[in-house]
Amino acid sequence: MDNIKKRLILLGIIILAAGIFSGCGGTYGRLRTSPEITQVFLQKQMLPGYNYYYDGRKAIPYAVVGLRDDYVMNSKFWTSIEKDSGQFGRLLDWLYGSDISSPRGAEILDPEGNQIGIWFSVYNNTRVEFGPDKQVNVFSPYSPTRHSNL
Repeated sequence: MDNIKKRLILLGIIILAAGIFSGCGGTYGRLRTSPEITQVFLQKQMLPGYNYYYDGRKAIPYAVVGLRDDYVMNSKFWTSIEKDSGQFGRLLDWLYGSDISSPRGAEILDPEGNQIGIWFSVYNNTRVEFGPDKQVNVFSPYSPTRHSNL
């Protein structure tokens, strides 16, 4: 009887953990490296149907993203890039001139794996969180602890 109780408790813990982790996985997206997206950014193309943003300072951007125009950037840390202002190319020049490494492009994917945006940065990962009504929070890839030895 004692063995059955232990198994039931273990089964309950497994079911509870599975429920917790499945609930967490539903609101997070991810990045998928893409050589094609890298080329789009290196050619300084702003794709139609996307709104563009940068994270960081104008002279030191950490990342540039484009979100499909049916999604809303839900973060106060990203600054909108005006189309046809010349700012897009200048930001990419500063990213490209980074001495950390060469920037790379990636697709921003929703929890189901659908592409909803594009990413360009010397950083190859970040957290992407989805809220209601197609709101997206792309977290800054910058972390001061990554550069503590520079």
